[in-house]
Amino acid sequence: MLSFPRRPLRVGLLRGAARRARSPWARVAGAALALSLAVSPGVAFAQASALLDEGKALMKKGKLAEACPKIEESYRLSPRSATLLALATCHEKQGKLATAWSEYIDLSAAARKEGNKRLEADAKARGARLELRLPRLTVSVPRAAAVEGLEVTLDGAPVDSASWGQARPIDPGEHKVSASAPGRKKWEASVSIKRGERKAVAVPALAKDGSAAPEPAPAEEAPAKEAAAAATAAPDKGAAGAGKGAAGEGKGAAEGGKGAAGAGKGAAGAGKGAAAPEQAAAGPEEDAQPEEASAAAEREASPGAAPKHAGSFVLEVGAAGGALIGLIDSGSFGDLSAYSYSYNILPEGELIAPCNDEVCHASFEPAIGPFAGGQAFVGVALSERLHLGARVLGGYRFGGGYLVVGGPSASLRLGRVWLGLTGLVGAVGQDAKVTGVKGEIPSELVGRNYGRTEVDVNAREGSLPETALVETLAFGGSVEVSLVLADLPSSSWTSGALLLSAWPTFMKGLDGFVIAAPVGLGYRFY
Repeated sequence: MLSFPRRPLRVGLLRGAARRARSPWARVAGAALALSLAVSPGVAFAQASALLDEGKALMKKGKLAEACPKIEESYRLSPRSATLLALATCHEKQGKLATAWSEYIDLSAAARKEGNKRLEADAKARGARLELRLPRLTVSVPRAAAVEGLEVTLDGAPVDSASWGQARPIDPGEHKVSASAPGRKKWEASVSIKRGERKAVAVPALAKDGSAAPEPAPAEEAPAKEAAAAATAAPDKGAAGAGKGAAGEGKGAAEGGKGAAGAGKGAAGAGKGAAAPEQAAAGPEEDAQPEEASAAAEREASPGAAPKHAGSFVLEVGAAGGALIGLIDSGSFGDLSAYSYSYNILPEGELIAPCNDEVCHASFEPAIGPFAGGQAFVGVALSERLHLGARVLGGYRFGGGYLVVGGPSASLRLGRVWLGLTGLVGAVGQDAKVTGVKGEIPSELVGRNYGRTEVDVNAREGSLPETALVETLAFGGSVEVSLVLADLPSSSWTSGALLLSAWPTFMKGLDGFVIAAPVGLGYRFY
């Protein structure tokens, strides 16, 4: 009888599978699967595009509460940079500044990966603009309150212990901070925070809860004791009995929490039971890794979102105009040698003395008029909020006169407002009406002139000018109040901010006072 070698089982199985694959139903199922895989991305993209269009239309109408969720769902279905930009813009208009700021950071990172430098710069600038207005909340936990098992949440989201005591960006509005721990009474507090505001909340020591059930013994101890007792009672089947008992405890504990289940299985014995506690312990660490990575990415992205300019050169230039009030009541108006005056030197005689700038002076009426000019600030940024340098302010007074002053200056930023002080010294001139000219009487002859210290000069009628330019050296100070109209930080030389400013100025002249109220529009480069 002839015998043939048997074919290997593997070859038979493969050929059988091939025959089944050639059946009509198998081909239909495979085609349907391939079609679904090809169509699903297209369907998701179409849905995302429709949602994005709806969201943008609603945003234009001002219906932000309806627009933002649609754009967010569009981004979930099809994460694109254009959708993320629309979502961040919607949240910014909605007043969710911290949310929008975080999205601009993500957009900057996505644009950098795509090689879109223009979008990256735009996202950084938008994020930097928002960062200056972000409210920041600090949740601190004193040592006395840091009991074992303490869990702190902000609006229901856990606050990691590593971030306790650190200021964190948050959206403006009402927020709830709560704390809880085993065997302790829960604590809650509400906090309201505005744009640019900084607040801190301290978690108090939680009071003990007398009505709470006593804490159960650690899950490992009970199964371990039962396993040891089972091993003593039945040496042949001790390990198996301990394993089953521990497994039963693990399942029972699983109804209360996964951690107890892991512990129960850990006590099950030599094999799988020994590995279970290691896996159960490793679970929280593995779950925490994405959060830590996300936090690390946010810390890395945050500096890039707001260009730091501490230590950089600062230059501000702008146009200014306003009112100039000259209260200089005495001075000279040029050559006074054409005039003379007389005073008594003897009981029956008088002396006619010539005028000059040392013994004669003119008197003037106050001069008030508009002026136009400019201002400049040159300095250095000690920090993002503190600039030190020097400021110059000058202008021409319509109707005759000028103002040219300058001195050391300091500016401090508070939200969208810059506040500053400047010490000023310089020259001021005003074209004012002349009311007369007087000559000085020597002090030793004041008694012979009936106690008078000066007398009117001998001037022919009409010889005095109607108006004259009087000048004086003045010193004083100015207060700066500037509103940031547009903050435009970038990596180029145009980085800076557009400011609307006012510099109320008060100065003391050698003879009188000067008051100025200039207002201007300028750009501060940093």
